[in-house]
Amino acid sequence: MGRCRGGLFGVALLATTIGFAARAQPRQVNGVLGGSVLLSPLLPRNKTVKEIEWSFSAGAGATIQVAEFGPGGFKRPDPKDRFKERLEMFNATALKIRALERGDSGVYGARIKLHPALVEDQSFNLSVYEPLPEPGIRSWLLSKSPAWCHLLLECHLPSRTGGTVAWMRGWGEPGGVRVRALCGGVLQVGVQPGSPNTTLTCRAWRALEERRRSIHLASVCWNGGDGVRPGRWTVVAAGMLLAAYAARLEFPKVPPWHRPQ
Repeated sequence: MGRCRGGLFGVALLATTIGFAARAQPRQVNGVLGGSVLLSPLLPRNKTVKEIEWSFSAGAGATIQVAEFGPGGFKRPDPKDRFKERLEMFNATALKIRALERGDSGVYGARIKLHPALVEDQSFNLSVYEPLPEPGIRSWLLSKSPAWCHLLLECHLPSRTGGTVAWMRGWGEPGGVRVRALCGGVLQVGVQPGSPNTTLTCRAWRALEERRRSIHLASVCWNGGDGVRPGRWTVVAAGMLLAAYAARLEFPKVPPWHRPQ
């Protein structure tokens, strides 16, 4: 029983330490240009908040006080600062920022004063991104015969977008289509003429945003839909294909996919 109590005490101490560490480190919050975010402090149980002072700093710039929550309600020390009418008191403790701008990225501090005489500091690191664009799809026609059409596909987002991409397929096995994931958002694809369900979809997501774009493989292979797009990947694509042929590799079965949500 003594060991059990000692173990429980250790777990409780670890949980408390993790809780303090989590509050000491800025919590990451992501926002979209023109949208809104909510900064909500973590409050200790059974404690009453007297007031909260909100501050903002960007990079090496000065820290400014932007809002106060207290017995007198919501106050703005300088209503003419960069936020103007875009800040509001969402509830007794949470700060809402509307119509986000690029310059809103930075660290927001919350100095929380609790009854009777406790003070706790928490902070939020806000990153404001451009709206997530539709992912781009590049296609290269590597070879074509009456039996098979071989393609290289790349799904991508512009640099510094901060999103993630992955290829998806519909429900069921895409008959007559063989796919091999090479690296990142690059696929090596084989398609047979007349195959049903030859559509592949690229999914891009970031935080609460998601965009999708599809490509029709049959159109690229036989109808000239998306066509051949030469570029910086052309030499890489050729090298990958030649390496596969040299090793006499076959297209494996479809690897794990992201299914539509």
